[in-house]
Amino acid sequence: MKTLVIWYSRTGTTRTLGRWIAAAAGAEIEEIDDGDARLGLWGYLRSGNEATFHRRVELNPPKFDPRDFDLVIVGTPVWRLSMSSPVRTWLEEWGRALPRVAFFCTMDRFGSARVFRQMQRACGRVPEGTFARRRAEMITAELPEQVRHFVARLQAQGGLPRQAAVT
Repeated sequence: MKTLVIWYSRTGTTRTLGRWIAAAAGAEIEEIDDGDARLGLWGYLRSGNEATFHRRVELNPPKFDPRDFDLVIVGTPVWRLSMSSPVRTWLEEWGRALPRVAFFCTMDRFGSARVFRQMQRACGRVPEGTFARRRAEMITAELPEQVRHFVARLQAQGGLPRQAAVT
């Protein structure tokens, strides 16, 4: 079974979590690229505005064809209680072609439940599982174990081969 972990990350927090999930799952990785650095205050404000108003953005072509995977695990930061605009665009373009999905997100305080509902609507798929962490939790020693539990749950549901979850 082939698995892809794909995400968008403005600051690197979602990238870090995505890499941990991919390592635990033995998955290929890809970062969604909109060609925009989104740095500084202006990048922060524009990103939040795009998320609030559910705007789509131009994306660079993906490295992998996600239709070639049995499971795609998609990650996003939470921007103003919404998924990021690059992930929204990616899910609207590719989501309906995916056989199975799981979601993860990172956030400052809250918003994961709403974001997971948005992700489900955008791709038209019920996720095999979801995993959310606050930025402050990213430095805890328990996080790698929590990631392994998330991957094990996907494995138990038939989302990953048994040997992929062993790290």
